[in-house]
Amino acid sequence: MLVNSRELLREYRRRGRCLPAFNIYNLETIRAALTAARQEETPVILAFGEGYLSHASFKTIAVLAAQLAEEHPLPVVLHLDHCRDPRHIQEAVEAGFTSVMYDGTGLPLEENIRQTRAVVEFARGRDVTVEGELGGMNPEDGTGGEEDLLFTDPSQARIYTAESGVDSLAVSVGNVHGVYRGEPRLDLDRLAAVYQAAEVPLVLHGCSGIPHGDIRRAAELAVAKINVNTEIAMGAAGRVSRELNAGIKRYEKLAAAAEKEMTGIMGDFLRLSK
Repeated sequence: MLVNSRELLREYRRRGRCLPAFNIYNLETIRAALTAARQEETPVILAFGEGYLSHASFKTIAVLAAQLAEEHPLPVVLHLDHCRDPRHIQEAVEAGFTSVMYDGTGLPLEENIRQTRAVVEFARGRDVTVEGELGGMNPEDGTGGEEDLLFTDPSQARIYTAESGVDSLAVSVGNVHGVYRGEPRLDLDRLAAVYQAAEVPLVLHGCSGIPHGDIRRAAELAVAKINVNTEIAMGAAGRVSRELNAGIKRYEKLAAAAEKEMTGIMGDFLRLSK
């Protein structure tokens, strides 16, 4: 069944665990996430980014997710990831998304708060949860790197969450989108300080490549939701490459192999939630 993330993230924060959100953009990615969640007997978050609208519409993804979630025995969140256009947030909610992220990190703090608060006011009346973001990361496609980072300021986090009313807050503490150029270095002291100031569950984007021990420590301190995409996408691409090299030339067989590969990787991350 589809649910919003409010009580799930509160529960995971109380337990000192984190719930993974996996990027989805077609039938195979949705099926992989739900299969992994069924196998691991955990809830799961399906995250469709604004940047994937060239793959499918909000309505298409919502219909697929709702149908498959109806047959699923555990809670499923359908989340709109990294959205900068409030019109797209409205479209996603009307299509059936149960959670949204407004990304106003390119705006001055006051304007970010104003825009986020408007999203919260729209979403609350529809029982949809809202994730905000403070600080700066490199683009979601993995371009750029650590030079693009603007670490989240705890004092700003206190103001932002109090005045915007978000349910959760995505932070920048050394995490990056895409492939890490060196060993990931999370600023756990800053993470703890941001959580103490913000008083809402925190979200860690760019978790592909971060050692699982570091993710567990972040969850113990503050993080209730992690976002994972690159490791899954690259794993699926690598599996397709190996299948092609083995002589498999039919698309349906390649798609099935990629789905199986993604299911395994997602299962590894879901075990962090236990």
